Amino acid sequence: MKILKEYLKLRNFINIRYKNFWFGLLLSMFSTLFNGASISAIVPLVDRVFARKPIIIPENMPDIPFLKHLVEIMNSMEPMNLLGLAIGFLIFMVIGKGITFYLQNYFLRSFGTRILADIRLRIYEKIQYLSMEFFARKKTGELTSRILVDISMMDHALSREIPLLVLNIFQAIVFLVIVLAIDWKLTLVSLFIFPVMLLPILNLSKKLRKISRTLQTNWANLGNIIQESIYGQSIIKAYNQERNVIEKFSKENEAIFRSNLSIIKRTSLVSPFSELLTTIGGAIIISIGVAKVMNNEFSSGFLFMFIAGLVSLIGPAKAIMSSITYIYMASATLPRIYSIFEEKQTVVDSGTLQCPDLKSEIKFVNVSFDYGGSPVLKNINLEIRRSEKVGIVGPVGVGKSSLICLLLRLYEPREGIILYDDIDIRKFTLKSLREKIGFVSQEPIIFSDTIRNNICFGSENVTEEQFQNAVNIARVSSFVDRLKDGYDTVVGERGHTLSGGQKQLICLARAILKNPPILLFDEITASLDSQSEKILHDALKSVMQNRTVVFVAHRLATVKNMDKIIVLKDGRIEEIGPHTELIEKNGFYAKLWAFQHHR
Repeated sequence: MKILKEYLKLRNFINIRYKNFWFGLLLSMFSTLFNGASISAIVPLVDRVFARKPIIIPENMPDIPFLKHLVEIMNSMEPMNLLGLAIGFLIFMVIGKGITFYLQNYFLRSFGTRILADIRLRIYEKIQYLSMEFFARKKTGELTSRILVDISMMDHALSREIPLLVLNIFQAIVFLVIVLAIDWKLTLVSLFIFPVMLLPILNLSKKLRKISRTLQTNWANLGNIIQESIYGQSIIKAYNQERNVIEKFSKENEAIFRSNLSIIKRTSLVSPFSELLTTIGGAIIISIGVAKVMNNEFSSGFLFMFIAGLVSLIGPAKAIMSSITYIYMASATLPRIYSIFEEKQTVVDSGTLQCPDLKSEIKFVNVSFDYGGSPVLKNINLEIRRSEKVGIVGPVGVGKSSLICLLLRLYEPREGIILYDDIDIRKFTLKSLREKIGFVSQEPIIFSDTIRNNICFGSENVTEEQFQNAVNIARVSSFVDRLKDGYDTVVGERGHTLSGGQKQLICLARAILKNPPILLFDEITASLDSQSEKILHDALKSVMQNRTVVFVAHRLATVKNMDKIIVLKDGRIEEIGPHTELIEKNGFYAKLWAFQHHR
C-alpha cells in the first residue's frame, strides 16, 4: 500500500524505537479479546434468565466439545444462579478490557508521540546544519510552518489515529470471527454493505489529501506574511501600507477558510452515509435473523449476540475508515517533511585538520562565485597577510559581503580555492575554522535573551574578567550602566528595545569575547548615526590591534587608514593599494572618493 510506504519512509531519517509499539500491539489483542468475550454473556441472559428457555447452539457453528458441555451446564442451572455468574463474568471482562485498553493506549500513543518529538528535533537539527544557500531560497514562515503546522498534522495521525487504527483492526477481526462462527451466511449478507461504503470513502480520502497539500502551502504563506509584517512594522506604517498587508493576509486567510470548508463538507458526508447503509443493512439482518430463530436454527440469545457482534464490528469498521481518511490527509505533509530531510548541504564539513592560528597569509586563488547561476565574483586573486588590516569597497551588489562569506565557508566558490597558510580551507573542520574567525554582520543579530547571554553567545567557560574586558573594549558599558538590570536586562525579539548602535556594540563585544585571531566586519557602520559610529570606531581601534582584519565598507572614510584597500567593480578586483596610492592613481577608487566627499 503506497500510503504505508510513505509513512515507513520515516525510518530512513529517524531511529524508530518499536518497544512500546509491540507492547501496545500485544495489549490491543488482550483488550479486544476481553471485549469480544464480554458479549457472550448476552446468550445466557436472554435465553435462560429472561426467556427461561434452553440455549440452542447455531447449526452452522463449528463443533466445539467444550462449548457444547458449557451450554449443557448453563441449561441445567437455575436462572437466578446463572444471572449472578453472567453478571460476574461480564464485570470481570469489562475490568480486563478497561485495564488493557488503558495500557495499549498509553504504549501506542507514547510510541507515536516519541516519533513526533524525534521528527521535530531531526528537522530542527537538519535546518541548523544546512548551508546558507538553502536559507537564501526558503522563506522563514515556510520553515516555521514545516516545524509547527506540518508536524501538528502528523501529531494527530501518529499519536491518535494510528493507535486507534491498530485497536479497531483487532476488534474488527475478533467480532468478524464471532459473527462468522454464529452464522456465516448471515454474516456474508451483513458484510455486503461494507464494500459499498468503502469505495466512496477511499475516493474521498484521496481528494482530502490533495486539499491538505494546498492547505499546508496556504499555512506556510500565512506564517511568512505574519512574520514579515511584524518585522517590518516601521516600514509598513511609514509607507501607509497597513491596508495592503491586511488584504494580503486576508487573501491567504480566505484560502485557508475555503480549504477547511471543503474538508468539512466532505468529511461530514462520511457519518450520515455510513449510518444510512448501516440502518438498511441492520433492518435486513434482523428480519433474516428473526426468521432463523422462529425456525429453531438457533436461540434468540445467539441472535442478540450476533447483532451485538455486528454492531461491535460496524463501530470499528467506521472508525477504521475515519482513521484512514485522516491518515491520508496527514500524509500530505510527509513530502514536505521529507524534502527538508533530503536537502543536500552545499557546504560539506569533510575536513579533518584542526585550523591553527594564522602564521602567514590567506589567499584567494582564481575564485569565482554565483548565487543560483547569477555571477557575483569573477576570478578573484587576493592575499591577506597575517595582522594586516584590509578594507573592501565598491558599489552596491558588487560582491563585497560574498568575499567574507566565502572565507567563513557560509558558501562555496564555484571555481578556485581559498588557502589558509597554503592549506585549502576545506581541509579544516568547519568548527575549527570558524573558531579562528570573529564575524560582525551589517544587520546586528540579537536574540531575545539577556545582554550578557547575547555577548557570551558562542563562547564557553567565560570568566568575569574576560567578560568585563570584552565589554569595556567594545564600549558596551556606555549604555548598559544606565539600565536597571544592567547586563541581565532582557532585550526583546531582535533586540527591539535597543538602538542600532547599541546592538552593534553588543555584537562587537561578542566577537571580542571569542578572542579570534581574524575579524571580519561587514558594513557594520552602514546604518549608524554619526555619534554611534564614533563610539564604534573608538572601540574598533582597540579591537583590531594584533589581529588580521577584513572590513567591508560602503563609506570609504571608514577604511581610509587600512593597510590596503581592495576595490571591487563588476565582480572583479579593479584596484588594490593603500588610500593615498589609490588617490594618486586617479582611477575608480579616486572617483568614488570624490563622489562621496563632494556631494
